[in-house]
Amino acid sequence: MVIKEIVKKHDLLSLETKLEFPVKKESKKADNFDFDMFLFLPYGLDINKHNFTQEDFYNSLKTHIRLSTPFYKLHKLIDGESSPYAKLQQSISEYVSLSNDKTLLEYEKQLKLFCSIFKAALRFETNKILRSRSEERRLQLVYDYKKNIKKSRGYFKNLFLQLNSLSHGEKAQSVFHYADEYQSLLVEKHTASLIKSVSKKSKIAITIHEVLSNIVIAEMDYRLEKNYLSVGVKKIKSIDLLHRSARLKKFIESNLYLNTDTKKEGVIVEQLLFSIAAGIAMVFATVVAFASQMLYGSLSLPFFIALVIGYMFKDRIKELVRLYLGKKHRKIIYDFKTKIYSQDKKKIGSLKESFGFDKYSLLSKKILDQRNKMRVTEITEESLGEKIIHYRTKVKIRKKSKAYSDFSGLTQIMRFNISDFTKKMDDPEKEVLLRTKNGFKRVFSDRVYHLNLILTYSDNKDFMINSYKIFTNRRGISRIEMFKN
Repeated sequence: MVIKEIVKKHDLLSLETKLEFPVKKESKKADNFDFDMFLFLPYGLDINKHNFTQEDFYNSLKTHIRLSTPFYKLHKLIDGESSPYAKLQQSISEYVSLSNDKTLLEYEKQLKLFCSIFKAALRFETNKILRSRSEERRLQLVYDYKKNIKKSRGYFKNLFLQLNSLSHGEKAQSVFHYADEYQSLLVEKHTASLIKSVSKKSKIAITIHEVLSNIVIAEMDYRLEKNYLSVGVKKIKSIDLLHRSARLKKFIESNLYLNTDTKKEGVIVEQLLFSIAAGIAMVFATVVAFASQMLYGSLSLPFFIALVIGYMFKDRIKELVRLYLGKKHRKIIYDFKTKIYSQDKKKIGSLKESFGFDKYSLLSKKILDQRNKMRVTEITEESLGEKIIHYRTKVKIRKKSKAYSDFSGLTQIMRFNISDFTKKMDDPEKEVLLRTKNGFKRVFSDRVYHLNLILTYSDNKDFMINSYKIFTNRRGISRIEMFKN
């Protein structure tokens, strides 16, 4: 399992985590993955198990499961007999020669898959450029980026010549145009994000900015030439552009979607435990009744009082045993179980999840050690009343399904909204006194809270742990920093 990325969303109140569960195709056994999230909340937020319940947590959490696209670098998309381009080209050739429903579906599948891989490759290239610290190196990467885009897009556009020869291939041609427009928008979006990060403080930076801007303008001109509806001109409203982009994204990425069915986990076991609690309480009440009858007789005031007291304790014992067994039950049984189905409605896996508050005494040594390393003061967080949210999932992937033939596994995207945590935060700015030569001065500084996040994941062989510091205030998440050991 791999933590692909953890980012804040544009609304500043949502934290998105992307997990990938790769399928080991060489093994016939099912793959099992365990993922645990420990979120350490400062005492000042006043979050606890009474005012932030299981229902509140799952209302704040949005989970999406889809197929994972295989990874290719941008310049490798069109190279080799088994490349995404080669598979797409073969599917077009088969459709042109046979022109039946089966070959049309395979062509659409490979077309959408190529676009999904192209998107992942673009994201990888842009992140590589952003991570570059040297301007000279960044300029070279930008030139490579432009060259690889031109090459891969050129090869892709040439495929339309095969479809254009068909007199009855209107649907196939329309689908190709949608994919072409989608790719053009992807290039524009990722390149525009690069432009945002480039300052114009040096000649090299200005050159980088010009190269990237030319890529964006070229894609806009291309969509104008093709009469695509997703190019920004005066006669088209910006709201229509967003709608068009969203529709294209939904259409192209539909091949990644999976069907799910979520149900409460362990209902029968839960009712059985409650029955055991009721039975234990009934045993106590019956023993009290028999004992008091033997001592006082069946028709006496002391016997009546003993029955009432026995009934009172029976009710409390039932509730206490139920709570005790419920805690033990939650350690073993999950809250919900989601069955995962392919698009042809065949089961390909399952996901179990549970939520609860943990005490420091229940944490493993690995988690405690990692939390102690993250402390920014010598004061232990435990002594400050820190609360710990523990969310865990177990993913099982079956190998028999053909759904993975062109994909690398499953991806789980979790978006967690922290708005419940910001309600009781102080003002986002606080006055601070700074010492100066002539005395002191008053300045205002951002008031932030540290949410400490520890993620662990394992596949029964490997165990990995990642830690993050999430800086928040009443406005939302300001930044996320990965903690390095």
